[in-house]
Amino acid sequence: MSAERCAIRMHDIHTRFGDTVVHRGISLCVREGERLGLVGGSGSGKTTLLREMIGLLRPSQGRVEVFGYDLNSGDPGELQALRNRYGVLFQAGALFTDLDVFDNIALPLREMKRLDESLIRELVMLKLALVNLDPAVARAMPWELSGGMVKRVALARALSLEPELLFLDEPTSGLDPIASDNFVQLINRLHRELGFTLVMITHDLHTLPDLCDRIAVLADGGLVSIGTLAEVADVDHPFVREFFHGKRARRVLTAAGG
Repeated sequence: MSAERCAIRMHDIHTRFGDTVVHRGISLCVREGERLGLVGGSGSGKTTLLREMIGLLRPSQGRVEVFGYDLNSGDPGELQALRNRYGVLFQAGALFTDLDVFDNIALPLREMKRLDESLIRELVMLKLALVNLDPAVARAMPWELSGGMVKRVALARALSLEPELLFLDEPTSGLDPIASDNFVQLINRLHRELGFTLVMITHDLHTLPDLCDRIAVLADGGLVSIGTLAEVADVDHPFVREFFHGKRARRVLTAAGG
């Protein structure tokens, strides 16, 4: 374990909100360059754990390190520099509705206050091409886009600073099967080309064999299992049996060779 190179390391994480206990002693390593999926039932703390990895929430107890930096160290300058090394795609895209596509993608670049507008324009158009969107989309408003296009624009914004670490929250939620498959193919292509570390929350069983090297299963306030799809599906736990061994799940696992 000591030889693992961890993009994220979580040490004995406990999380409480008042009398509600969400996490009890979660420890894990997200390996550099891997694609890790987080699964669990409603209320299992997946999104909370993701927010703790990002630094949007601080655990009640324990330590989170990203690229070796302790998020609880309290240095605002170092923390901001760290945040520039990762991108986040929220579940609904979280585009600013009063900004067009161009300005949504340009926002993180402008916040750096180091780039002139001509370079920002070039970078925005490069990011649109990276996610297979036509340049004409740049001046569209978010409400003019399909669900799949919103996801791609949000992904382009998440990639605007060329992150080493990418967080995806339910990336295929709300997409039809074709758009979902296309989005998964896009993420895999970008992972191969850019080499970032990927952490993804999903309830979509179909994405797991295609998009994850390992899967972390959350239940009962803890980490029930972490491993390959075949390894976690073999764990004897009520949530695992329900999630991975229903009729639909068996079809997916069989197709994936699990």
